[in-house]
Amino acid sequence: MAKTGAHLRVVQMGTSVMGVKLDGNPARPEPEYFRVVFPGGDVDLTRLDDGSYWVHIRVNRPQDIMGNEDGAKVGRLVDARLDIADMHANDTNVGDFGHPGLYHVAVRVKAD
Repeated sequence: MAKTGAHLRVVQMGTSVMGVKLDGNPARPEPEYFRVVFPGGDVDLTRLDDGSYWVHIRVNRPQDIMGNEDGAKVGRLVDARLDIADMHANDTNVGDFGHPGLYHVAVRVKAD
């Protein structure tokens, strides 16, 4: 039996874009959690039993990195944006999160 996620590869996905494609195919099991770590925090994709995914964005707090020698930095959430079809991003707010035209959420993290 192949190791879970053994088939996953970082690949070129366009100019200056690298990524990993998660298929959600039970015949080719993926890890329950897939994490990308960057200066200031990390992003987790968490696969649920129904095939949906949670996307978690976490920033490092001072207590998360105390005594940690791997070069981790404290992070802050500094901006966010909702993109909704037929609306300018400046005209949206967090109250629009349930809008049926919502197709993109961006969160900016800054490492201190």
